[in-house]
Amino acid sequence: MILGTGIDLLKISRVKKVHDKYGELFEKKILSEDEIKKKTKISLTANKLAKFFATKEAFVKALGSGFTKNISFKDISLKNKLNGKPYIILSDRVQKYLYKKTPRGYKPIINISISDEKDYVVSNVIISFLKK
Repeated sequence: MILGTGIDLLKISRVKKVHDKYGELFEKKILSEDEIKKKTKISLTANKLAKFFATKEAFVKALGSGFTKNISFKDISLKNKLNGKPYIILSDRVQKYLYKKTPRGYKPIINISISDEKDYVVSNVIISFLKK
């Protein structure tokens, strides 16, 4: 059973332009606290920032909420498993919202795919439910 699917296509040069202009203010708007703490360990290129942005946009589209209902970029953390597979961690507020949409006896599954080519990043998120 699928709750929703979201996709976001983003031009990396657009993100670079905004980041060059606003710097840390832009980072603080789109990165979670955990992502901000870890930014010293990773190089925040425009490509990486675009992946964060696009994946979070795709997630709220799949959730069906958009950035409303008090959901912000900061409520969603993008991470990678050791094999590179992306996954997200949600704030308590977004988890509660997702669980309200989850049918009884099911658990939510979030699948993410991120790809980039030249000056573009695309992220696709599918939220589905698996019987417990």
